[in-house]
Amino acid sequence: MSSVTAIQVEFRCNRCWCSNCADVELVGTKVDCRNCGQPVTVPEATPERIDRAAALVHELQQQPVSAMSNPFHHIPSYAELDQIARKESYVPRGEMDFSGYPAASCISRLIASIIDGVLVVTSLIAGFVLSSWLAKNGFSDDPMELFKEDGQISNAVLATIYSFYALLVLCQWTLLTLHGQTVGKFVTMIRVVSVTGRLPGFVQGVILRNWLRNLFSMIPFFSLIDVLFIFSPSGRCLHDYLAGTKVVSNV
Repeated sequence: MSSVTAIQVEFRCNRCWCSNCADVELVGTKVDCRNCGQPVTVPEATPERIDRAAALVHELQQQPVSAMSNPFHHIPSYAELDQIARKESYVPRGEMDFSGYPAASCISRLIASIIDGVLVVTSLIAGFVLSSWLAKNGFSDDPMELFKEDGQISNAVLATIYSFYALLVLCQWTLLTLHGQTVGKFVTMIRVVSVTGRLPGFVQGVILRNWLRNLFSMIPFFSLIDVLFIFSPSGRCLHDYLAGTKVVSNV
């Protein structure tokens, strides 16, 4: 079996946080993450990264080899190191540190907001279509009667119209809690983190950053000032200051 002899650089994937090693000759190029396949640029071969890679390789070499490999002691191949590293490099979400990641650009945050807004509109349209379909199939004698603005719309119809929207909101809150991302932020590869670089969780990501912002948005001009703060040197909006968060780029 081939052995690992080249100088290695250790780095983590900025999507799944799996630890990766690459030859020092690959610095500055993109390699696929061993776990999720996301292209990751091999960072500068600093002494600290080389030392971490050497420690990781040494630790992996002490692990028992697979049953199908040579029963005598040997240096694991790249394939065996890949298999073992999947187990050894797992980092719990709460311990992931994004403090060194650059601030997300205004354009990426704008695109993410547009994507999330399109999803909201789509969910409401889907609920409206579902209500219309139910009406045409016996829910009411006059389908259009369900949508008049005369206070006669039943709670059941309103619940149907907003059903997809409620499901979308729950999904977005879950993503923010677990990953610091909405669907739009995932697509644009940006992430909400605390000022210390940790994932925000439910309190910071949802309650303080969304619910509190919605409450303050009832104050005249708050929303406008909130958006304009994105052009400040820190790139943090008012709701980021309220929640103690910031938005960083994964790339």
